Amino acid sequence: MNFNPRKLFVIVGDPHSGKTRTIQQLFQRKQFYAYKQPIKLDTLWTEKFIVINAPPPYAAADEHLLRIKSIIQYHTAADTSFLLNISLVFDNSLQDIREIIQYFNQTAFEIYYMILSSSWFDKKVICSEAVQELETYVKNGSIHIFDLLVTRSELRFSQRIGEIKLFLQRALEGVSVTKT
Repeated sequence: MNFNPRKLFVIVGDPHSGKTRTIQQLFQRKQFYAYKQPIKLDTLWTEKFIVINAPPPYAAADEHLLRIKSIIQYHTAADTSFLLNISLVFDNSLQDIREIIQYFNQTAFEIYYMILSSSWFDKKVICSEAVQELETYVKNGSIHIFDLLVTRSELRFSQRIGEIKLFLQRALEGVSVTKT
């Protein structure tokens, strides 16, 4: 039996760091409808994605988790990859993502956490302690850091989008992706 697990791509960054903007630029669209047909990243791509929208900025992580589970369940039979974003929050608040990561750890997905180190909106970079904390919770999946500084630079932001597209392509083709 040939078992090829579906892939789950998780864009991770600080709150208000440009994660949603990144997804919008990747797919060249502003709206995503997770309960409709999967979409392609580009017309040349054969792989399709279900994009799970980010919750409102101050929504509770458990509500976001319920939405993630519902969408994944809805597309159980679809041969597609999933892409979503989460904010890197480990502070025991309502936005704490530990429960979401625990759920991901229990799935059969091949998971790629893509950390956007630099914020689009302000001169802020994710600290190594936050990455280490994420590493302690991730039991299923790999973590990849995109560390290009992009703050308010369209050119650098476009470069990071190009890096992410290449990363996605290599991961979908099964090529080793060891960017950490």
